[in-house]
Amino acid sequence: MVPPAAAAETQAREGLAVPASETRTRLVDIDTAKGIGIVLVVLGHVVSQQVPAGHDWYQQLKTAIYLFHMPFFMYLSGYVLGYAGFGKREGAAEFIARRADRLLLPFFAFGLIIIAGKVVFSQIVHVDNTQDSLLAYLDGLFIHTSRSPATSVWYLYAAFVYALLFRFVVVPFPRLLPALIAIGLVLTQAEVESLLYADRVLRHAAFFFIGVWVGMRREAMAELLARHGWLILAAFAAALALAQVLAAPLLGLAVALLSIPALHFAATRLAAAGDPVFLFFGRYTMAIYLFNTICIGLVKGFGFVVVKWDGNAFYAYFIVLTLAGLFLPVLIRRVVERVTPRLARYIT
Repeated sequence: MVPPAAAAETQAREGLAVPASETRTRLVDIDTAKGIGIVLVVLGHVVSQQVPAGHDWYQQLKTAIYLFHMPFFMYLSGYVLGYAGFGKREGAAEFIARRADRLLLPFFAFGLIIIAGKVVFSQIVHVDNTQDSLLAYLDGLFIHTSRSPATSVWYLYAAFVYALLFRFVVVPFPRLLPALIAIGLVLTQAEVESLLYADRVLRHAAFFFIGVWVGMRREAMAELLARHGWLILAAFAAALALAQVLAAPLLGLAVALLSIPALHFAATRLAAAGDPVFLFFGRYTMAIYLFNTICIGLVKGFGFVVVKWDGNAFYAYFIVLTLAGLFLPVLIRRVVERVTPRLARYIT
């Protein structure tokens, strides 16, 4: 007798719908991988613009992180969708409505919250990435998005677009998935104008659909990592080190692609060892993603009233802001779960 999970995986591999009754168990390695990804996100958000003088090490760290952290996150998002499959009883309208509620509503809400926060707190403390008017803020958030005041939430918009492509292209035409990946890889090297986040959406599409493809083949990925995980991790580390001294777009793409199996392998090893740290952050990923820049900005803004982060003070700021970006969102989610449970679903 074929186990239900194996049967569902076979259906997903063949591009068929997975019945809603065959729900998948939560994957500890993926939660751990999300934890790794979200910690990298927070580290990259400590400084949003100008790095304090004498701290080029942070700029180098941020540059390295930005080569692969969002491709890896997109891979994980696609992986979950590919692994879970698609409930064939859900109609197109229901799918769109559910995804819009889960992704677009928080995108608009948090974008407007961030704008409101910048307008209010810029009158009191230092605030990064401000605009001259409300119209300029809205234009940056929704249209000319290279100067978006809330770039941290673009992922939600992109995930919505990818989900629609999954539902209306991959589900009915599963054989087109490799073509979507190939086109996406070409688009990573294309120069696209920053309108409606098109540059970010197109640049990261390949990694999302690679995740969908791998999620449909979880056992094959597990076998690959078991056999060659350490070699892949070493190759990723070597490519990342080389990218620090050689600025080449294709090398950056290689780093992003290698990060997928390398960090997934690291997550499987940590999960097998019972690591609680990344697993903890992985289960609060959405809350941390939505609130980390707000928390970092507030702590930094009020901190600047006392002492700037020049010189050695930046080391303390780096630690404090990283902790603020990780733990304050966890606290916010727990408060929201107690006070307004109905809203908590948007940050879980």
